[in-house]
Amino acid sequence: MATETLTIAFGSLTSEDGIAWLVLDDPAKKVNTLSTRLFEWFEEQIERVERERPEALVILSGKPDGFVAGADIEELKTLSKPEDVLAMLQRGHELMNRLAALPFRTVAAIHGACLGGGLELALACRHRVATEHPKTKLGLPEVQLGLIPGLGGTQRLPRLIGVPAALDLILTGRQVDARKAKHLGLVDDTCHPADLRSAAERWAGGGGKAKPPGGLLGWSRKATDLVSRSPLADRLVFDKARAGVMEKTGGHYPAPLVAIEVVKDGLKLPLPRALDVEAGAFSELVVSDTAKNLMSIFFAKNEVEARAAKIARGAKPIGKVGVLGAGFMGAGIAQVLAEKGIQVVMKDRDLAAVGRGMAFAAERFRERVQRKRMTDADFKAALGRILPAADYDAFHRVDLVVEAVFEDVGVKHKVIQETEAASPEGLIFASNTSAIPISKLAEASRRPENVVGMHFFSPVHKMPLLEVIRHPGTSQEALATVVEVGRRMGKTVIVVGDGPGFFTSRVLTPFLNEAAWLLVDGASIEQIDRAMTRWGWPVGPFTLLDEVGLDVGRHAGEVMHSALGDRLAPPAAFQRMIDDGRLGRKAKRGFYLYEEEEKKSKGRQVDPAVYRLLGWQPGEISDEEIVERCWLQMLNETARCMEEGIIADPADVDIGVIFGFGFPPFRGGLLREADRKGLPWIVSRLEHYAALRGPRLEPAKLLRDMARKGERFYKG
Repeated sequence: MATETLTIAFGSLTSEDGIAWLVLDDPAKKVNTLSTRLFEWFEEQIERVERERPEALVILSGKPDGFVAGADIEELKTLSKPEDVLAMLQRGHELMNRLAALPFRTVAAIHGACLGGGLELALACRHRVATEHPKTKLGLPEVQLGLIPGLGGTQRLPRLIGVPAALDLILTGRQVDARKAKHLGLVDDTCHPADLRSAAERWAGGGGKAKPPGGLLGWSRKATDLVSRSPLADRLVFDKARAGVMEKTGGHYPAPLVAIEVVKDGLKLPLPRALDVEAGAFSELVVSDTAKNLMSIFFAKNEVEARAAKIARGAKPIGKVGVLGAGFMGAGIAQVLAEKGIQVVMKDRDLAAVGRGMAFAAERFRERVQRKRMTDADFKAALGRILPAADYDAFHRVDLVVEAVFEDVGVKHKVIQETEAASPEGLIFASNTSAIPISKLAEASRRPENVVGMHFFSPVHKMPLLEVIRHPGTSQEALATVVEVGRRMGKTVIVVGDGPGFFTSRVLTPFLNEAAWLLVDGASIEQIDRAMTRWGWPVGPFTLLDEVGLDVGRHAGEVMHSALGDRLAPPAAFQRMIDDGRLGRKAKRGFYLYEEEEKKSKGRQVDPAVYRLLGWQPGEISDEEIVERCWLQMLNETARCMEEGIIADPADVDIGVIFGFGFPPFRGGLLREADRKGLPWIVSRLEHYAALRGPRLEPAKLLRDMARKGERFYKG
């Protein structure tokens, strides 16, 4: 068996029995990404196989857990002119076209992440095989960065799997596993990870046979031709896609709408011209504010996660976790822990309460099975990791306890003492409180250095953020351990200092408070919620209050009002609503109507009785004032948190507000939006509203000082 190997900077090219094996392995990075440097090397390899004419070419990765993760975002971020982007894309398209035109079989052997440019590279090959492994995911996530696929994805994908299926992947950024990819026709074959090379060799040798899909999927592919020439099909497919995008994004994200037009227009053209259309659109999007902001979030998230990983190095091993409370939050925490392979003891006051928590966890697991994210065996194993308990007998071997009981200092002090009496000496105790200072809870502990905050967001299985709170006496080991557990749960972790409301609850409270004051001043509930969603929030403040629960909001507000003074005093509207039993969705009575007949009507309706209850009178309030007072009050309180050392890094702030409660991502985050508007403008607006509406809107000292010095939150 003749073997020839050439080792070079970005991988190796091996020729064996007529098959060329091209291994991608960027030594400078943990994952392969497509960059100008890699393109240069790849061109050399394509030239070589063009000269040597092997029987087949197989492309695979030298990384253990990934094929190609996409384009080099760091390189894209440096480009400020569309013509520079276009030049890079044209080179990439030329390379993909040369790969696609090779006069012999080409196979992409995929294991791990095959995303963005990585999938576009695979699409330029004649065949694709992928491993049936949890880490193998295929997708085009460019829309999440404000972009569209730029290396042929908008054209080769619909030509391969049909327009409807291709649009779904392109517009959502959704990632699919190997089995789903085969069902779509995206890959020709799947295999066990250990059999990847042999499966690729079989397809390279012509032994593989692809079966074209039938039924709806077969029709989907045939629809490609119809779409290019039929007005009816155009309306059915593309108009529906536009409507779906507008409903989800409100038009704040141009990339999905651009992608629809590029797919539609490209299908009417020969592939080379269609790729030019794609490249032109991509080059314009890359330099847009939306893309720059979304890319900044990508880097901020990486920065935050790297910081958390560094903190977690000092974690002690965790074998079993106790969860106190089997309600919505406690059961959610237990479910995610168990799904990630961690043994859990879930305790509540009686077996009936624990049973409800187990049922909640089981339902979440069933949802995962239905969505093909878990197998039945995985479901049973995960549920089996949760031990229900109505006493502390099983706590003698837990290493960490996460408390999610009623938001009352006395109740929490009691469970801390009971837990420590039944648990090992080195137990770490974490509270899921959303507002009570951790130092206040630690007063009840025999080991205050082991008390820390773990503030999860609801619903736990969906929300990506975990806010970890250290009080002045928290040990480094306790901090490191809860950060590591949060990372194992798949959360993005920010670490903040102690104080009433910590960071997230503290800055959300004045946002919601100001919405209530706007209502008092004469803006309607509908106007306020509509103004904020048009600005980019996923829901308006009153919808959010109904979802959270007005009693929960009041409790957090009281903690902060008591500690921080009158600037956080809520209007009487809150108390009147609570006195009337209007606690929000859970009580089917809040600012909005929640009866069954209202659910079936078109859109959620404000309950007219609320206006009568509050004695509301309409006033002249503009949408501009609504938006500015709400987000500037959040910024104001953030500045005070930074003054007090609760939070320091701008990346932590922006990831916290985006991942924690939905600050509009396309704006890049709270502090990026502040930098964009300019701090002198912000101080001026706050002073204007303070004179008009009251001293609670006076700008924080940090904002005044930074405005005077011409400073920004982000230095770069």
